Amino acid sequence: MSTEPSAISSETGTAHVSLIVDAETLLSRYPQASQDPNTPTPIDEHFIFLLGGALLSNTKIDSRGLPISLGRITHLRSRTIALRAEHSVVLYEFAVETGEVLPAPELVVNADQTVPAIDVENLTQPIPQQTDDHFWRCRPLSQGKESSELRFMLVNSQCEVAGYFSWAVDVIVE
Repeated sequence: MSTEPSAISSETGTAHVSLIVDAETLLSRYPQASQDPNTPTPIDEHFIFLLGGALLSNTKIDSRGLPISLGRITHLRSRTIALRAEHSVVLYEFAVETGEVLPAPELVVNADQTVPAIDVENLTQPIPQQTDDHFWRCRPLSQGKESSELRFMLVNSQCEVAGYFSWAVDVIVE
């Protein structure tokens, strides 16, 4: 019996994947990043890390691959390496090329969610904050590979856009 927490819910057949962006390194590499969401700056995979239960442990991941399991609904969220850093990441588009292996992902928004935050006056007692949560949901149709593009923005703590970026990735369904 495993004691490791699983990112896969066996009851719902849902797998959760976090797309983690190295925001500070990305901004240092692209100091003049696009300010237009329709023409984001393309990046390579060196700034992206994947974590989650939908990832296939027995699949050899190439540098442009996002492996997920057939038969599971996948939820994709985006974060920066440091959750409360100078910059945050917002994934605003997840487009697929043909929709034969993976249909167009759906944006799901859960409004007015309570999330814990640290209380600087009492570090061991969290305080609630209200926010909207969102993720991209998709259910693979068949095994194979689907070319896709993820578009995201990096924003500073004043919600000013530091740059728009895109990452071309192959979703590999097995």
